[in-house]
Amino acid sequence: MKKFLRLVCLVVLFTLVNTGIVSAGVSKNFYGYQVQNIDIRHIGESIKSTIEAYDGEDKFVPLENVKNAYIYTDTNCSYFIRLYPANGSTNIYVVSNEKYDVSNNELTQYLDQSGCKYEKLDDRDALKEDKFDFFTLARKHELGNFYISPDLVKPLKTGMAKLNNKMAKNNKKTSVFPYNNDQDPIDLTCVDTQNLYDENSKIAIVQREYRLKQKENKYVHAYEYVLTNKNSSTATVTASSERLAGLKDVTTESFVDLDRLDLIDTVGSFPPVVVCTAGASLLCSVPNWIRLARITAESKRYANALPDNYQLTSGSDMRILVMKYKNDPKPLIFDIQFANGSKYKIEF
Repeated sequence: MKKFLRLVCLVVLFTLVNTGIVSAGVSKNFYGYQVQNIDIRHIGESIKSTIEAYDGEDKFVPLENVKNAYIYTDTNCSYFIRLYPANGSTNIYVVSNEKYDVSNNELTQYLDQSGCKYEKLDDRDALKEDKFDFFTLARKHELGNFYISPDLVKPLKTGMAKLNNKMAKNNKKTSVFPYNNDQDPIDLTCVDTQNLYDENSKIAIVQREYRLKQKENKYVHAYEYVLTNKNSSTATVTASSERLAGLKDVTTESFVDLDRLDLIDTVGSFPPVVVCTAGASLLCSVPNWIRLARITAESKRYANALPDNYQLTSGSDMRILVMKYKNDPKPLIFDIQFANGSKYKIEF
């Protein structure tokens, strides 16, 4: 018992000491801004066109194969930015390998000149998720010439990489749960909303994207589709998708990665910080089987099969809940048919 108490004291002491190290250096390399009341699709196009028109000696280039992500480099400073939807606003996540002025830099100057209202991003869940995305890009060597300390990336290189890659194959996913027109409230943070109205079929669609609460939010987001039939006739609706996340895929991938996720959430950039935070995480964390049960309970609601020949009467609506992989969200394809033989295909 005495040995155990000494171990706890040592872990707490080392954690506090190293927290000071992180606060003094590493944590200042990660920033976030929220541009208020400007949708990501609007500001994203504006930033993209501005960068494409830029011809300075330094470089501000888009990240290859990653949407809304850019790397800036000059002789003194380099940093990475990535835009995320924030339900009508836009979050901008920043990682710098130098201590640059968080309130006055190329990005804030652009926002000021554009007349954008912005503030520091304080959403801890969003910041943790964005940091995980950044580390994933680093692990996959997709950051180009942007230098990342090897110590910072080291905790991501685990023996589970092959299994994770296997689970993320681009194969079509199916579910064992039958479709259910779930109408209960959704208690999740909505990060994006899009609307579509098909004039030909008179079908209106609202798509909402949600951040899940458990560890599966690192890989997938929940999506809600609400279809409203504004046609005078009943519509027969069948939905499909090239790829969705199923319950088995989410729980398996989350389970094998739970310990690594604990490390990533608390990692600094020096080996002593990694060791101490890992020890505290292992000592104080919720057992994996409990967290896996929570993941299963949360994900199950979004793992039903897609509707097949669902009868959507005139003036009524239906809801479809699914999960999509964050790194490659595939649209839903709606095949809609009316009694008079007219057929429509909507992809959204």
